[in-house]
Amino acid sequence: MKKWLWLSMVLIAAALLAACGGDEVATDGPAAVAPAVAEAGAVATLTEDYADAASLRNQLALGTLRLEGTAHALTSGQAGALLPLWQTIKALSTSSTSAPEEMDALQNQIVGSLAEDQIEAIAAMQLTNADLQAYYVEIGVSVVKTPEPGVTPQSGAFKDLPPEQREAARATAEALGTPVGSGRSSGTSKGDALLDKVIELLMERAGEA
Repeated sequence: MKKWLWLSMVLIAAALLAACGGDEVATDGPAAVAPAVAEAGAVATLTEDYADAASLRNQLALGTLRLEGTAHALTSGQAGALLPLWQTIKALSTSSTSAPEEMDALQNQIVGSLAEDQIEAIAAMQLTNADLQAYYVEIGVSVVKTPEPGVTPQSGAFKDLPPEQREAARATAEALGTPVGSGRSSGTSKGDALLDKVIELLMERAGEA
């Protein structure tokens, strides 16, 4: 009888130890992989896999501007961290020696400086090149060309139009605030204007700290 009782106690103790060991493994496993899964999910929400998708850089730039006035707007701390990154992107965008890897690294740092819900909000916008063009018109670096009926300009300077139609098209562009055909460049590209707006926002927001 004593032998049977002793054997039962050994078996019960072994079962309890096995149960405790199983719980420990189950707890440690998911906790160890959860951060990696969450991080990968946040990065993966930005994609160019839809019609007329803007580049990831432009999605981040225009998306950051559109977060203003929402619950996902940047904090002053985030602005301070993002400002040098966007300033470097602008410097590299005008450099003939910059490498794509440098831009990719900066974009990854920008993504890492944003909260997951901010990235999800930008991804949900599904920003397109058409959205960019509309924004360029909004800030005055591009215009919506509205030629007269039957007039189809073949170039930015309307050089292929008959003289009378060319002058009419030129007058329309000047009335819209964007003279054409002068042979001079404004010196500011659309991409530069977008980056300038982002940098302006970040400087303003960082100064609120």
